[in-house]
Amino acid sequence: MRTPIVGAINGATFTGGLEMALGCDFLVASERAVFADTHARVGILPGGGMTARLPQLVGAAMARRLSMTGEVVDAARAERIGLVTEVVAHERLLDRAVELAAQIADVPRPTMRSLKEIYTTGAAAVTGPALAAEEKIALTQLRDFDTLDVQFQAVTQRNKEQIRPD
Repeated sequence: MRTPIVGAINGATFTGGLEMALGCDFLVASERAVFADTHARVGILPGGGMTARLPQLVGAAMARRLSMTGEVVDAARAERIGLVTEVVAHERLLDRAVELAAQIADVPRPTMRSLKEIYTTGAAAVTGPALAAEEKIALTQLRDFDTLDVQFQAVTQRNKEQIRPD
């Protein structure tokens, strides 16, 4: 994709949803947003780019921690660790995302496309092999579909307990 993508996150962004969000150029979150990689807790491996993209944003150790623990990260912490670039009031989220998109649109199109290409090409040296490794290993995983629903329900309950307000 040659056009920059601004992600606006307004709620729970877990597992595959987080993988999709990581495909954006950057993320803006409402204060209600929460994030978690629960692949391992459910008993599956990521296959949509999590292990390639998450370390680029939050660093290798934090990415491992998030993937290996499945812990829920609130919006403020997501900003501190670099997962999102900005946190705004919930009712202001879409307006802010549109403001950022308008700032991007003000840049001449050929310049913006080239700028994005530079970032994409530069990251490909790390992301390309990481995506290939994720795909190769995830596709060979033996899944226990008999217990998948039980694991999913347990993770869902655990997530609910982690995001309850104090």
